[in-house]
Amino acid sequence: MKKYSLITICFVLVSIATIAQENQVQVDVKSTKLQLTKQGKELLIEAYIPRGITEFELRIESDRNNPVSSARDIISSDPDPAARAANFERSSLDVRYPVVDVELEYGMDGVCVFEQEPEGEYIFGGPFFRESLPLKKEIPLPTHKLEYWENSLMLDYTVPKIEKIYLRKTFPVILRDFNHTFNLLSEDWSGKITIVAQVNNETVELATSRIEKTTLTYEKAKRLEQMKGSGISRERLISSLELLIDDGLRRQNNNPYSPMYGNLYSFYDLEAKVHRTNYWNWASTQYVKMVLDAIEVPEIQQLYNTDELVNAVDKIGRNILRYQLLEEGHPSEGSFLVIWSRRFNRYTKWIGTSDSGVMIRWALIPLFQATGDSTYLEASIHWCLQKGSMLDTFDVLPHYYRYDEDRFNERILDETGWDPEGHAALYEVTGDDRFRKIGKEFMNKHMKAFQREDGLWHRAYDWPTGEHIETIKMTRGLGWAMEGLLAMNRMYPDTIYLEYAEKMAKQFQKNQNEDGSWSYIFDGDAEEVGISEKGTALWSLLFYQLYNATEKPEYLEAARKALSWCLENQYTGPDIEAIGGLVGATPASMVGIREYFPSSCAYTTGFFGMAILEELEILSKE
Repeated sequence: MKKYSLITICFVLVSIATIAQENQVQVDVKSTKLQLTKQGKELLIEAYIPRGITEFELRIESDRNNPVSSARDIISSDPDPAARAANFERSSLDVRYPVVDVELEYGMDGVCVFEQEPEGEYIFGGPFFRESLPLKKEIPLPTHKLEYWENSLMLDYTVPKIEKIYLRKTFPVILRDFNHTFNLLSEDWSGKITIVAQVNNETVELATSRIEKTTLTYEKAKRLEQMKGSGISRERLISSLELLIDDGLRRQNNNPYSPMYGNLYSFYDLEAKVHRTNYWNWASTQYVKMVLDAIEVPEIQQLYNTDELVNAVDKIGRNILRYQLLEEGHPSEGSFLVIWSRRFNRYTKWIGTSDSGVMIRWALIPLFQATGDSTYLEASIHWCLQKGSMLDTFDVLPHYYRYDEDRFNERILDETGWDPEGHAALYEVTGDDRFRKIGKEFMNKHMKAFQREDGLWHRAYDWPTGEHIETIKMTRGLGWAMEGLLAMNRMYPDTIYLEYAEKMAKQFQKNQNEDGSWSYIFDGDAEEVGISEKGTALWSLLFYQLYNATEKPEYLEAARKALSWCLENQYTGPDIEAIGGLVGATPASMVGIREYFPSSCAYTTGFFGMAILEELEILSKE
């Protein structure tokens, strides 16, 4: 019996080997043909697959992954690279940023290949996914973790360099003539397509071809560039506003499988040529208000399908609503997920105890007014009333709740002074006195901790200890506090809030640069600290608002000077993905990562656009 079994097994093995030999196929690899045609955002692939191949893999390698950027990169123009390097010594971790700039299709995933065999572990898919896996020479980038544009690969900084990143999809050979169209995320796409197949149990590259980078012309930008130096006119303002609207539309996350579907990418990194950070919910909201106001302008109505614009910003609002914290009894119930704070070595989830108000002011209430959907109003009311209950617990309401650590953050920044924006928006749309009273209680407690007699605010306050950090005179941060003071003035006109708003404004008036901008540190030398493009757009809007509140011409003068700087410095090329925005290179270019790398910002686009709309309103009355 044992002998019979052994003979049988040997026969089976010989038979399998014989079949394998008979199934060896002759493939004329040289007969493979591959042709690529790019038209706008479409990439047509036409190929001839040789006889004997039953299925093949298409690999897509974007030039945006050559090289893959890193959170530890230091730009050559950094004024203090040693300080940056010293900061990185705090942790051995790094985040590398693979780019997806092709629309994902069913069955498509990615692969990361390292130059050498790595050791250790990695996390792919931050900030949403946190599974740690062992590193290999090639690691898969799973479909469900892939994001459009920036992706996150966290690992030790000593891990070898990435050799290549590619997307892949397997196709069956039905006819040997093959064609397929991929949708690109940018007209400015270049890269390599490779056809790979298994031939006699070996992976064989059948063909490869490239789309080379070309210079693109954006006619709208070209027209606006010709207007530079011509002063403020209605024609120029409309052309500028059009580019700002387009900038936001390019930033929108249209990946339907993303946890942040509909949101805007907060930053565009001009060095890496990638849209970054789709998980800063509050940073999309200024664009919402700007667009909803812009569609009332006759010229904008002629340029766009306004229903499509409303639908685009409504997607931003829906994303915000998805992440309102509704856990009954939670210490931060009613507040919204505002951001994941990110550094080169971590992500931190913030529930915006004192940040949610701006999302209501710039997005939820405007969307309620534009769409009539009461869900936006109900979510806003729930936030405000829950916040009122929280105020009884704290002398100064904490900045945010660290959701994954189940605790409030100890440090509160001056930037939280903007939160009365939400109260004012609710009060204006409902007339309910509860909302402005809660706003007043919040602001009075905040001003007791932050307000200085010279009009400035302390930079930070530690609520458990009561200790202050003195003002650093950051243009953008103080602008958030100014937002809150002006919002309070809308609810309580001509009171102490306007008095302190004017005090702060005087500080900025006397330190406005000759060209209309403000430095990153508002009284600093622009040559040393850089220009605050975010702050200049914001303060242009704030001075317009202050002029509307007081009718003092000196405030209009400051607003127009700042707006003129924005108009002169609006980006018009050659990078087509950055067109329309304001580009800056400061320690906070991308707020927390890649310091001094040139970038543009979504909320800067929103503030710039709203300043234009204020000027258009004034011009229409003159």
